[in-house]
Amino acid sequence: MIRPAPALAALAAMLAGSFVTGYVTVSGTAHPNPIRLEDGVPVGVLDSPGGAVSAAENYLAAEDGALLSPDQLRAVVKADWAPRAQPVELAQPFPVASLRSTPQQLGDGRLTGAVAATKLLSFDGRSAQVAVWHELTTWSSSVLPTQHWLLDSVTLAWQDGRWLVTSRSSAPDGSTPVPAWTSGGPADRTSEAFDSRLAGMTAPYYGALP
Repeated sequence: MIRPAPALAALAAMLAGSFVTGYVTVSGTAHPNPIRLEDGVPVGVLDSPGGAVSAAENYLAAEDGALLSPDQLRAVVKADWAPRAQPVELAQPFPVASLRSTPQQLGDGRLTGAVAATKLLSFDGRSAQVAVWHELTTWSSSVLPTQHWLLDSVTLAWQDGRWLVTSRSSAPDGSTPVPAWTSGGPADRTSEAFDSRLAGMTAPYYGALP
């Protein structure tokens, strides 16, 4: 019997109970790009309502995608979170599971995520709050594909020409919308199907202005 890698099993358990790489979407020439990459990490650099939304969705996509890479996770949080918020964010369940893992524990784990929808809740030029509905899917040779949806409220502050996250809160599972129906059959929900059919695919960042 194959035993699941402990770290990936912990992530999968959290997904059941409760590496995105990609590109920055370049907006049309009529608008400046709201996102730039710094050492591969997206940074929101446009002080506008659309810029705040782009920052929030890029930041969560980048952090979600780094959950199987502790070093990359630290880099994303260091770049995108305000200094006082960084220890709080790294103490959340998903980051903790990542930071406590080793390559041996992660094994052949795979993880992908996607931002499905966003909404600007408030904006005053110096701060903003954005609702982000996003999902995480994890699997490996010993852990069946498991998906979890999150509805987060992200608070941002404009500091030194960029947006930084000052806080993030997640709605409880009972208040988070989830899909009620998925097409396909049992053979489409195996780790082997995910590995073969998604091979070579990556998820994009979300830098285009709404």
